[in-house]
Amino acid sequence: MRRRLWLYKVRYIPSEYWFERGKRYKEEFRPNKYSELQERILLDYLKNILSSFSTVLEVGCGFGRITKLLLSNFPNILEYIAIDLSPDQIENAKEFVKPAIDTKEHNPLNFIVSDIQSFQNERKYDLVISSEVLLHILPSEIEEVLIKIGDMSNEHIINIDWYEKKTPWNAAPHNFIHQYEKIYRNMPTISNVYRIPIVKRGSWFRSLDTKQSLFHACKRH
Repeated sequence: MRRRLWLYKVRYIPSEYWFERGKRYKEEFRPNKYSELQERILLDYLKNILSSFSTVLEVGCGFGRITKLLLSNFPNILEYIAIDLSPDQIENAKEFVKPAIDTKEHNPLNFIVSDIQSFQNERKYDLVISSEVLLHILPSEIEEVLIKIGDMSNEHIINIDWYEKKTPWNAAPHNFIHQYEKIYRNMPTISNVYRIPIVKRGSWFRSLDTKQSLFHACKRH
C-alpha cells in the first residue's frame, strides 16, 4: 500500500492536476465548521496582530473564498492581486467576489492566471497570503517557492496549511506537510516566524482541530 502511494505521489504533477481539478473545485466545495473556524481565526489574527496593510498578493486564490473575505473586511485595501493557475478558478472567483467589489468606489482587484513559479512581478506587497495552497507544492520546490514569496513581500507573509508532526501513511498524493517555520527561519530576510494552530478549545464534544496552522513570517527591516 505504501509503495503504491509513493509511486502515485511521484506521478503528481501540480500544474496538470490543478488545471483539471479547477474545473470542478467550486462545485465540490462545501462550507463547514472547519472552513468557518479557519476564516474566523484568520480574520481575528489580521485585525488584532497585523498593522494596517493596503496592498495584497494572494497566491492560489481558487474560486475567491479568501479574496472575498479580505476585501469585505478590510476597506483600506488599495491593491489586491490574486493569482491562480486554473483559468476556471479565476472565472469562478470573478463571479464569487463581485458582491464585495460592487460596493467600492475603486476596484482594487486584479486577477491573473499563473502559478507562483511562473509569476513575474517586481512589486512588493504589504501582505502576501495563501490558504491551503503551499501544501500542494512538491517538497523539492517548496523552499524555492517560499523564498520567492518572501521576496514579494515588504512586511508580512501568511500561509494557512495542513500541519501535523508526522505525515499519515494514507495522506492524499497531492498533499504534503512542509517545515514552513524552519524554511522561513533560514531566510535572511525574515526576522520572526509564528505558528498558530487552527483549533477551538473546549470540552471533548466542543473542541475542533482542523489539522491546519496559520504561519506568519515577518520581514526584516
